[in-house]
Amino acid sequence: MIIADSEIDKILNINLTEEYWIFQLGVGYIYENSPSNARFFLPYNEYGFKFWNLINYEIHEFLCVDSKPKEWVKELIEGDVRNLIVGILSAITAKYEIGLGIAIPIVALVIKKDLKDYCCLNFPRRKVIDIKDVVKNNRIR
Repeated sequence: MIIADSEIDKILNINLTEEYWIFQLGVGYIYENSPSNARFFLPYNEYGFKFWNLINYEIHEFLCVDSKPKEWVKELIEGDVRNLIVGILSAITAKYEIGLGIAIPIVALVIKKDLKDYCCLNFPRRKVIDIKDVVKNNRIR
């Protein structure tokens, strides 16, 4: 998987807000399994928000344990921030079999909160969902 420096720069851009990344997540969600020539005019913010709320707990469980980053994530944190981004992107795309159109906004949303702060967030316990299934079967559309 090749991630362009421009994508990493976008993730690190402090001027791109959480709302921007929620919108991008909605776009990625809608187009993930669509034909390449498909064009939609949909409420991407709404889809992104719903999708993020649905997967947030699962992503948190994947990256964090006991309000701290998991060991494999800690190793990435100790290095260059670009390696952290690429490492988490690679892990998320491999685990959930999703494309960069979804994975990049997910990583951006986590990085925007600061990974250590993100791990301190408390989510109500709930059943872990299958993100791949949600995307493949358009569960929130």
